[in-house]
Amino acid sequence: MKYFAVFVVLFLAAQAADESCSRNVDQACRKTGSKAQPNIQDCNSKYGAIDVVLAALQSYVNTHITKSFEYLLMSTHYANYEKNREGFEKLFRSFSDDKWSTAIDLIKYIGKRGGEMNFQAGRPDPKDIQNNFELYELESLARALDIEKKLALEAHVIHGEAARRRPEYHDPEISSYIEEEFVHKHSDNIRKLTGYTQDLLKILDGPERSLGLYLFDEYLQSQ
Repeated sequence: MKYFAVFVVLFLAAQAADESCSRNVDQACRKTGSKAQPNIQDCNSKYGAIDVVLAALQSYVNTHITKSFEYLLMSTHYANYEKNREGFEKLFRSFSDDKWSTAIDLIKYIGKRGGEMNFQAGRPDPKDIQNNFELYELESLARALDIEKKLALEAHVIHGEAARRRPEYHDPEISSYIEEEFVHKHSDNIRKLTGYTQDLLKILDGPERSLGLYLFDEYLQSQ
């Protein structure tokens, strides 16, 4: 009986939320002769747990923008005439472009769910921002691996919030979006960068380091 009562309360609460736009429109229509602006703020695309995870999504956008520029700096370091590592330049440029386009897609998704973008959300402390991007090849792969793991863990946090089975949190649509657009991609990126890092470690530990590094860069360029 107790569970039935809880179900009834949740059902009525959901029904009331679903009809909030109808009430707004009804009240606005009753005030047709009034000069006051009608209040139809509930007639939007917000539903589920978007308000709960909105700040986290906004912060995730800003993280992607920041990491896009970091990857771009890493890429340009290898594009100069001294380094001339076209494979590394291509690898980090692709990651930079991916993070930028993902940030745009996330902003569109926030708008689709009725939210607005806040570019100040979750901004990192300036003391925590990496300033050195002129890295050796192995260091740059390690930095990229750390970046991808950080993005993956942030996606897990958002997914965990949206997947909570409570009326004010549970949002399977957000959970599905995070899984399809981020979770699987991050797993692939982490596996790829781990493989690159381990392979380069073995090459640098071998007798022909310079030649091995050159051939490894050629391999990255062919991907």
